[in-house]
Amino acid sequence: MTNLPNILRSAAVPVTRLSVVFALLMFWLLLSLASAAGLLGMWLALVIVPALFRYLTNLVETIGRNREPEPPGGEFFRWIGDHWSLFPALLVIVLVWASNELYLSVGIAAMTALIIFMGFLYPAILGVLAVTHSPLQSVNPVALSRFILRVGPMYLIAPAYLALIVYLGTFARLLTFHIELLVEIILVFSLHTVIGAVMAPHNIFDDVYLPEPLESGTERVEGDIEGARIDVLTHAYGFVSRGNRAGGLNHIMEWIDNDRDPEAAWAWYFKGMLGWENQEHALVFAQHYIHDLFRHGETIPALKIIMRCQLINERFKPLWEDVPVAIETAESTGNMELAAVLKRR
Repeated sequence: MTNLPNILRSAAVPVTRLSVVFALLMFWLLLSLASAAGLLGMWLALVIVPALFRYLTNLVETIGRNREPEPPGGEFFRWIGDHWSLFPALLVIVLVWASNELYLSVGIAAMTALIIFMGFLYPAILGVLAVTHSPLQSVNPVALSRFILRVGPMYLIAPAYLALIVYLGTFARLLTFHIELLVEIILVFSLHTVIGAVMAPHNIFDDVYLPEPLESGTERVEGDIEGARIDVLTHAYGFVSRGNRAGGLNHIMEWIDNDRDPEAAWAWYFKGMLGWENQEHALVFAQHYIHDLFRHGETIPALKIIMRCQLINERFKPLWEDVPVAIETAESTGNMELAAVLKRR
């Protein structure tokens, strides 16, 4: 039980971590505005609520990876990219509908049983979703059972805490609307940080075995890979647009390490970043791309990337540790002009 104090402390993250406090207050203000905007508020809610679910899912993953949460950027409010992170919203809608149908057709006992069952599984569903980014896997009974077994008895803290905040939420109804909304958002944020904290000590992102999805056709597989890469690039752009280029590049390179075809992934992301308004970010990424090519003995492709980058910025050079091998390769292939450029300080 040595992790219990850390998990309990994580419940206070929404009011102690500045970035999460900022996000919490931002969503509170936006939802308050939407509630007061009448018909326009309904349209605002169609943007705000998905962004809120997307941020909460991202919060589970961030805390679960023992990383510092970042405030939400513009990418959270787009209807493109990271569609997997919206799955909890769909799950809640289905649960509300199913509970109502059970209540009307069977009775309150059946509705209560469903809510208790889903309350127990909900933290595991979010955890598997954070690991796999796959809605299908997040409701896979095998994946859920392996996740729960991996976390062990400490998993029970998450559904127990969910029950507690539902109970506490009933008292919030005694408050004025805007204060009630603030309290409910704090409780919901707290639940997701606790779920992430329950995962964090177990290296689930690195070690847990989750079953592969059933084999699909070549076109389906390629489409899934393309969609996943688009989501990753979109999320990375969000980091970069907020001034965190290192975070954006690290996000991409972590996904490249887990890509089915890392070589193709490097080329795909480089091409995608060249389409950004500021191509300097692509050039920084290219330095890591070139380093990977040299590391795998792909010297000629590395030279081609160098020359491509120099067309964008003639002062471009690889990482300093790659310059000697780049010069040697350029000279051995007769490209003395490139070798001379690389020798300049």
